[in-house]
Amino acid sequence: MTTNRPSCPLCSNNTKKNGTTSKGTTRWRCTKCGHSFTRSTQTHNKNAATMTWFIQWITGTQPLTQIAVTQNVSAKTLQRRFHWCWWIIPTPTIDTFRIYDQIFLDATYLKSGCLLIAASKTHVI
Repeated sequence: MTTNRPSCPLCSNNTKKNGTTSKGTTRWRCTKCGHSFTRSTQTHNKNAATMTWFIQWITGTQPLTQIAVTQNVSAKTLQRRFHWCWWIIPTPTIDTFRIYDQIFLDATYLKSGCLLIAASKTHVI
């Protein structure tokens, strides 16, 4: 018999009901590790779909207006939905064994402190 219980997001084991939140959402607790959580698949699926459309727009050749037409929304709505996607910073790949012939240093004093930039001939380090 299948149950409609989520598995633990940390250890993927069985869970049991553990009361409700102040909003009335069911709280779940893992029977093995004790992790307590609520289901939030709606937000996750919405953000995943938004990120998929954002990547398609950035890496593709379709204009934003054409993607907006396929989503049945305006271009302004898509811009608003894509706002958080611009703030995701990919983890840089750092080559710790690379040796540079020359390193150029530049410092700029700002109100909050000093900004130090190191660069080689080809890119910012």
